[in-house]
Amino acid sequence: MKPIILLDINGVLNPKPQSGDSSDGPNLHLSDLKAALVRRLATKGRLAWVSTSPGDLMDSLEAQLNLEVNPLRVAIDPEPDDQAQQTPKLGSVTSWLDNMEAEGNEEWDAVVWIDDALGADVHDWAHRYHLPVLLEKPDPEEGLTEGHVVAVQVFINGEDRDRTP
Repeated sequence: MKPIILLDINGVLNPKPQSGDSSDGPNLHLSDLKAALVRRLATKGRLAWVSTSPGDLMDSLEAQLNLEVNPLRVAIDPEPDDQAQQTPKLGSVTSWLDNMEAEGNEEWDAVVWIDDALGADVHDWAHRYHLPVLLEKPDPEEGLTEGHVVAVQVFINGEDRDRTP
């Protein structure tokens, strides 16, 4: 088994408008470097978008990435007090993971969450979660880097994949 890799878009992948683009709507593209990093992450585990970005942006990114398996999508359903939380997506992520497990769709043995908006509350959650968790918080200006992908690989290699939870 491999980990689920929860991946934010804005502040992590930072897609930019394509130069010379004359389409009506925003036509955002990943840099070659970011696309290569995401493709490498996809070989390490099952990707899942954890983003408030519109679905058509995720569709566009998936088309650009051309992965063997498109990422899952975590529904971000903010509760009224979520914006006051240190990690506003934590409630939605917890609910999604719980639902996947309850439905028997949890096909991973660890969780990697890469997001530029991870607060102290997510560290408490990670310590209590029943599977190993790696939290990576990129600088929102720089986004995902080689160092983050290496940290994911070290985490995966450091885990005992034969253990039972």
